[in-house]
Amino acid sequence: MRKYLFPILVLVLTILAVVVSTAADSKSGPKLAYIDPNKVLQNYDKWITFQKQMQDEISKYQAELDKIKDTNQKQQKYLEYQQTINTKIAQTQQQIEAEILGKVKEYAEVMGYDFIFNSTTMAYGSQAYNITDAFIKYLKTAKK
Repeated sequence: MRKYLFPILVLVLTILAVVVSTAADSKSGPKLAYIDPNKVLQNYDKWITFQKQMQDEISKYQAELDKIKDTNQKQQKYLEYQQTINTKIAQTQQQIEAEILGKVKEYAEVMGYDFIFNSTTMAYGSQAYNITDAFIKYLKTAKK
């Protein structure tokens, strides 16, 4: 019986060590957060500048439309302008969102986050994990 006591004791201590270390790991866990991508986009300098440019372009198109007297020609030009504007917006938004996503990855690495989620696809997220404002500050101060 004595010759089995030492291996059993070692086994029990090993299991105890594994349980204690696992419990310690589960308390620290991964570092999680989420951002509101719409709020980030609306506060991103490049997006703000682009929106102003688009307003100027829309005003220019509107002035051109106002000069056209023929209803059919006016309608055709309106649809053409609308398609041009929508294409520019979609392309630029996709490019800027990709850029922001790169900045999110950079921010996560700098701040030590394991996961940063998108709040628009979450069913629920506690405000305690919302880092949108901190990320926007980072975007404004990060190297362009």
